[in-house]
Amino acid sequence: MTEELHYARDLIKIIKEPSDFKMMEKSLNEKDKKFGVVLGIEGLPGIGDKLDYIYLLYQLGVRHIGMTWNETNAFATGQSGDKNRGLTPLGIDAVKIINELGILLDVSHANDKTFWDIAKHSKKPFFASHSNARSLCPSMRNLTDDQILCIGERGGIVGMNSYHNFVSQNESDKNLEMLLNHLEYVAEKIGLDKVGFGLDFAEYYTPEGEEVSGLSGLHDVTELGNVEKALKKRGYSQNEIEMVTYKNFIDFFGRVRNFK
Repeated sequence: MTEELHYARDLIKIIKEPSDFKMMEKSLNEKDKKFGVVLGIEGLPGIGDKLDYIYLLYQLGVRHIGMTWNETNAFATGQSGDKNRGLTPLGIDAVKIINELGILLDVSHANDKTFWDIAKHSKKPFFASHSNARSLCPSMRNLTDDQILCIGERGGIVGMNSYHNFVSQNESDKNLEMLLNHLEYVAEKIGLDKVGFGLDFAEYYTPEGEEVSGLSGLHDVTELGNVEKALKKRGYSQNEIEMVTYKNFIDFFGRVRNFK
């Protein structure tokens, strides 16, 4: 990652503070415009049990941490782990450090026990960057209604995941329209200002025994324009479309970084 960022330094701006978003908006010269990137870590097994490495990640520019992928590690438990195991004592300390540093804390991939442990111990808003509604698609990677309400009450945000198996179990519903149904379902519970997209495009990653199968109408980044078209067709205003496609996330970033 660091090597790629070094060689792409003329193209990429690492977002570390809310002011970085405003700085990019004010860049009027096309030659000066860069692609903004928020650096994140999905799962902390790479740091072993070294809490102080979280400070190092912060110094490297990381502003987003999910404590697990699907694995079990020294800090927390992912979806493939023991359902009765959540945060460890070390994980509770990690949450405190993440809060202290103002890093965005992500509960996507955490198992239910870890989710509720994070809800108990986090003093700042947290979010699910790429999870849908479990009521509409009963995958454990999706959120229960109680979890959705908890995120909303704490000032968090939920990003919709376009991975087809998290959108629907019915082949005929693995499409963009069903993804927007998830968006509306969550928004009805916590408000349109607390939803967005965490699309998790995975056409490059095909587990053994599974065929490449993207979401109909939103298979990869080349079809992103379909999101705005579909939202307009549903009657969303331009401001509402901008809210769910990027403004809500920027607002959430600011809430976490400026939280007292």
